[in-house]
Amino acid sequence: MEADVLRVAGVGSQAVWHVELLADHPALIPAVGELRWRDWGHAPEREDLSWWVDVTGRESGRDELPVTFVALDSDGGIAGAVGLGQFDPAEREDRSPWVLGMIVAPDLRGQGAGRQLLDHLCRWAGERGHDPVWVATGDYAVGFYRHCGWQVAETFDRSGEQVIVLTYRGGKHAA
Repeated sequence: MEADVLRVAGVGSQAVWHVELLADHPALIPAVGELRWRDWGHAPEREDLSWWVDVTGRESGRDELPVTFVALDSDGGIAGAVGLGQFDPAEREDRSPWVLGMIVAPDLRGQGAGRQLLDHLCRWAGERGHDPVWVATGDYAVGFYRHCGWQVAETFDRSGEQVIVLTYRGGKHAA
């Protein structure tokens, strides 16, 4: 699959993002792990940066799950990343595959990088027969996924927090 290209409106210019496998850029695993840690590395989640980097490395497969895609600019800067793995919430191991670690750099949110990453991931999954694709998230991200064509499948409680499960069917996400 060719790398996707996204033109993102920048301050005074346009940046070009290429979506590629993180496995093709192993030196970026620590930076992607840190990006995830900065957003999610606080209680009740794991707080140590090394854990996030380790998980990101384990999720950076090439030909089989788990895989991670990264959006890069022409200088190798990271706009964001998204993974796809067998299972996410232990409560829902009867469904697979699951979106893992969807993250966009805070200063680039709302500019299309997340949608481009998700579109690439859904096409990759569909080309390999992974249909439907699932994601478990909190309220904060439901609007993003719904805007990208995902449907709410269910809601459940995990340790006092609401988890919303969405699904995408079709292998090619609506652009």
